[in-house]
Amino acid sequence: MAQPISRKIVITVALLVAGFVLLFSVGLKGSLVYYLTVSEFKDPARRSDLGDNFRVNGFVKAGTIQRHQGTPGARFVLTDGKQDLPVAYDREVPDTFVDGAEAVVEGSLTADGTFAAQTLLAKCPSKYEAQNRQAINFKKPAGAEPR
Repeated sequence: MAQPISRKIVITVALLVAGFVLLFSVGLKGSLVYYLTVSEFKDPARRSDLGDNFRVNGFVKAGTIQRHQGTPGARFVLTDGKQDLPVAYDREVPDTFVDGAEAVVEGSLTADGTFAAQTLLAKCPSKYEAQNRQAINFKKPAGAEPR
């Protein structure tokens, strides 16, 4: 016959599980960053309950990149084709950061409406993707006649 589990053991295990759940939820809450488009970010109702730190995706609007003289960083406008978001970034800019490039910025909105980015991720321009797709799609099967 199995012995009943001690009340002290049950309480100890329950407290340990509750402690781990609490630590996990507190740690996770601080590291969650929501991913929004520019239009979603500009809608106050969409971001009212998401906290202060955001991740926004869009394309760098052509002709808006203003590099800082003598210091790293840039000011530019991020767009999703519907709305624009002015962004200020004060760190080293990636090489792939050019007009029309898809970019993801992480940071918060300042009082003047500029997005203060702490992180800037720039994807390779789509012209490289188009070249790769063209090369893959137009490969000829072995033994085919050249055009």
